[in-house]
Amino acid sequence: MNIRIRRWHFEWHQRALYITRLPDPKCPDCDGHGAVTEETAFGPEYDYCHCWDPTPVVRIPLWFRRTESVPF
Repeated sequence: MNIRIRRWHFEWHQRALYITRLPDPKCPDCDGHGAVTEETAFGPEYDYCHCWDPTPVVRIPLWFRRTESVPF
C-alpha cells in the first residue's frame, strides 16, 4: 500500500512502514524529477539532484517477531 502526501511517500511493505521524501517540485535544477540530465557523446547521463535522496528516510517496524527462549 502506497500513500503520497505532498513530498512525503509512505509505503507499507512486509510488516514495516517506510517513509521517504520525494524530490522538490520547485527545484530549479531538475524541475521536480529528481535527476539532472547531461548530454554526452555516448548519450544522456543522469545524476541524482541535490534536492532528493532515493533511500528511505525512516523504517518503522509495525510488529516484532516472537522469539522462542531456551527452556533452560
